[in-house]
Amino acid sequence: MNPCRTLIGLFVAIGLTHAVVTDARAFQIDIANPAFASQTNTFSNVTSFQIVIGVATPLAPGVYANPALGDIEFLVSGGLDPTTPARMANSAFVAFAVDDISTLSGQDFYDLGNSLSFEIAGSANLSDGLQVSELVGSGLVFEFDGRELGTGRYHPPILQLFADGTGLLRNASNTGGINPFTGVEVNAIAGDEYVTELTFNPASLTLVVPEPSTGLLVALGLMGLAGGRRRRQVD
Repeated sequence: MNPCRTLIGLFVAIGLTHAVVTDARAFQIDIANPAFASQTNTFSNVTSFQIVIGVATPLAPGVYANPALGDIEFLVSGGLDPTTPARMANSAFVAFAVDDISTLSGQDFYDLGNSLSFEIAGSANLSDGLQVSELVGSGLVFEFDGRELGTGRYHPPILQLFADGTGLLRNASNTGGINPFTGVEVNAIAGDEYVTELTFNPASLTLVVPEPSTGLLVALGLMGLAGGRRRRQVD
């Protein structure tokens, strides 16, 4: 018996067990512009965007009103008009205020006055992930509001999805703080800077990609261990 191979097999099994526990507690919302049927920019030129939100609770039917969050990432690109009251008027800019980086912790997100809200229907089939059609409501069914109050930013995002297959990506309402680009205090209304109108199929727009099932992960772990035993027998 090769002790090194035995240890490798144990590490594989432990790693997979840890993955099962972790996946059972949290899920990740990932929304990017290629997922939408069309995007129409009515102000400025937002050419691409992606929002990744780590939610630190199980994916299950129920109300998610400012749930506990892990990290949030938001990146939006596009050519901004030089007169647009943005902090960074260039071809690619990040939207969060903290250290000018695109990643924000969940606690920082809420401390800045931001919010996240949606409700998963009791009838939702979560084995294939979460689709917009499985959210509760006949109007607004999902809202990510990154206002960043008092930071001096004009362009943090608000994303809204509606049950009828339409949506909006725009700058959020924001007040307070001196904007470094303009030198004046911020007082921005949602949509002053950019509005991107979205259309999508609610039944196929997937907000959460399904994780491998516990059974599959365990089976993979057992296969790895069995493979190690077979190799030891050959040796």
